[in-house]
Amino acid sequence: MDWFRYRWQAASLFAALAAVVVAIVATDLATGGHTEAPPPLGTAYPTSEAVAGPRPTRTPRPPTATPHPLTPTVTPTPQPGGGQRDLQRAQDLERIRAALEEYYDKEGSYPSTSGNMQTLCAYQDLDIGCKLTKVLDPLPAADPLGDPLLNGYWYASDGKSFAVYAIQETVPAPNVPQCEKPEAIKRPDRIYCVRSTR
Repeated sequence: MDWFRYRWQAASLFAALAAVVVAIVATDLATGGHTEAPPPLGTAYPTSEAVAGPRPTRTPRPPTATPHPLTPTVTPTPQPGGGQRDLQRAQDLERIRAALEEYYDKEGSYPSTSGNMQTLCAYQDLDIGCKLTKVLDPLPAADPLGDPLLNGYWYASDGKSFAVYAIQETVPAPNVPQCEKPEAIKRPDRIYCVRSTR
């Protein structure tokens, strides 16, 4: 009985192997004995662009404008004594205005920035306003808060007219005329200024 069972299992295994061989032979006959060989080494495969088309180009963003180093970039934190400092600024700007008029009388024109805004005299070798030291020395170029680049006085002139600007910490009284803030001065919100009187 065991011999018959072993013989039956061997026959079943043989039949399964024969079926696999027949399937392989049938596939070989169907393809004519030729199968697709793998491409030789170094063959370039198509790129993703060749298959899917070119990738959409991304439009670059325009460069972000950086603030001019001479324009104020921060609003001073309100501190005690702002009213007294505003009074000092007003007095400084009046002294600068008088010096500009004296300079005009001597030279025939105001120091010209070609209409551009500059710090009054934060950079001795660059700022045109430093020429005022000929008639006013020392020149009040620094704001009472200090740091003439952030809190200083700003100057613009075409040679025939001028404007000098300063920050203003306190809210002005209703009867005090206010200057229109030029685009070059992004901050602070309030400014004080004097202009040519000719």
